[in-house]
Amino acid sequence: MPTRRRPPPTPALDALSGAEHTRILAELLTSHPELRSEAEDAARRLLEDAPVDAIAESVASALEELPLDALAMRSGRIRGRGYVHETDAAWEILEEAVEPFLGDLRRRARLGLGAAADVAAGIVAGLYRCREPEDGSIVAYAGPDSLSELADEVINEANRLGLVLSPDVAEQLWPDWSPST
Repeated sequence: MPTRRRPPPTPALDALSGAEHTRILAELLTSHPELRSEAEDAARRLLEDAPVDAIAESVASALEELPLDALAMRSGRIRGRGYVHETDAAWEILEEAVEPFLGDLRRRARLGLGAAADVAAGIVAGLYRCREPEDGSIVAYAGPDSLSELADEVINEANRLGLVLSPDVAEQLWPDWSPST
């Protein structure tokens, strides 16, 4: 069996940040336009990879890790806003936490990628995983229906984008929520 040659070490490349990788890729594609279609294919493969369970876990982690300090800073008497109830502030914080996932959903849908429906399913599944929040958490302060209402918003956005979530997915990933979610 022939031995595979190891690629030479690339300590400088390995030390780059995400933004620096982006800059290097842009420079390479500018100086080697013949690589554009290969890079486009690689980008599509990457964006088509949207494991529902991994997305659900990311959403659940994002919600569970919301610092309670954020709620304290955004509720009560707030200069320029008046009094902000903790439930309203918690809702805002939850919506902000889910927004990057919705942005990813929109981005993939704009590209016509089938994985966009998986992203929507993953977001809703992640919200579903948090439906029994720990007392005193931001999710708990947002109220008992907050996550199912956010899930409705995600599903409505998916529908608006022309994505279809099958009833089987809903039954499997969020079985205890109403048919609208």
